[in-house]
Amino acid sequence: GLIGGIGWASTLEYYRLLNEMLVARIGPAHSARIMLVSIDQADFVAHAAQADSHAIEQFLVKEGQRLQGMGADFFLLCANGAHRFAPAVVPRIGLPFISIVEETAKRVQQSGVRKVGLLGVKQTMAGRFSHDALERLGIATVKPDAADQEVVHDIIYKELVQNIVTDASRNIFLGIIEKLRLQGVQGVILGCTEIPLLVKFGDIDLLLFDTTEIHCEAAVAFAIED
Repeated sequence: GLIGGIGWASTLEYYRLLNEMLVARIGPAHSARIMLVSIDQADFVAHAAQADSHAIEQFLVKEGQRLQGMGADFFLLCANGAHRFAPAVVPRIGLPFISIVEETAKRVQQSGVRKVGLLGVKQTMAGRFSHDALERLGIATVKPDAADQEVVHDIIYKELVQNIVTDASRNIFLGIIEKLRLQGVQGVILGCTEIPLLVKFGDIDLLLFDTTEIHCEAAVAFAIED
């Protein structure tokens, strides 16, 4: 089960990756059984902007319960930033949950990296939910400065969520990543599921942690092994 649509471009990547990874694991005669609740990004943003977090929590619980009613065995929330609501939402849905935050933190730990950069929407970079998951595993997190956080956030919302990918924006991101490298990071988390649409492995000589790919790998492993 997938709660997606925030934005649609990265949810499309989820569908592709889940199928490609499943086929690689169990053979070309198969495809992934996916139930998708694609929410309107404007609805999500409007609920999340309310001072009382009850509104967005109720909104996400309702969407998760749709998946439960459709017969999903477990579910994913296809956005990093929305995971700040997971502690209040997941227990009320009643399905096993694959956390992009926890799975990414484990992957960083397995890589041996002990100081990692973090890119994402402002709520991810400035919030504690990703930092805390990494810190529990002994990993220090470095985020861009306030001005660069604004730039990253704006490119995500004004371009990437609409599947607009430009060389100019890629160069801006690579420049911000280079600043993080100069602060001693050994790798960078692409902590928004849209960022891998723009920044790819090989664009820079630094370990990149593609959270979309990590999340899909975890989901396929859970489906096959559990």
